Amino acid sequence: MANIRINISDNNRIPEIRRDLNKARSKKAKVGYVKDSEMAMIAAVHEYGARIKVTEKMRGYLAYHGLHLKAETTHIVIPERSFMRTGADLHQADVQRKAEQLIDKVIAGNLSVETFFEQLANELKGKIQEHAIDLNNPVNHPFTVSSKGSSNPLVDSGGLINKMEVDID
Repeated sequence: MANIRINISDNNRIPEIRRDLNKARSKKAKVGYVKDSEMAMIAAVHEYGARIKVTEKMRGYLAYHGLHLKAETTHIVIPERSFMRTGADLHQADVQRKAEQLIDKVIAGNLSVETFFEQLANELKGKIQEHAIDLNNPVNHPFTVSSKGSSNPLVDSGGLINKMEVDID
């Protein structure tokens, strides 16, 4: 009687999938600006608006550049132009659809958890950037329009929009 050898191979990926899903639970993707940077401050002013006290030095500077404030003007008000929150809210469904497309690749082992989060964050970043470029309300003050040569409130040199970052924790 002959001995028959049988090799059984098991392609069970469940332990690997569980590990990836547990890793995903602790991950965070952030889109925005480095805390305490000049761009973060500028973004916050646009996102939430600002009320800036007019000093005599500021009054003189603005007058030199052609903007003569009334004597009773004590503050300059920069209106809220929420581009981060609103952009994220408007495109939440798009990012969700992208996540649904990519999760199958993670489960199949064709995409790492890190790359999954990176692609989702970059998708959101792109959507927020598009929203910021298209934002046109509230309009800029006429002095600002003549100074920068554009009426687009969040676009001047492109620095604010182009310096948006993605960080995966």
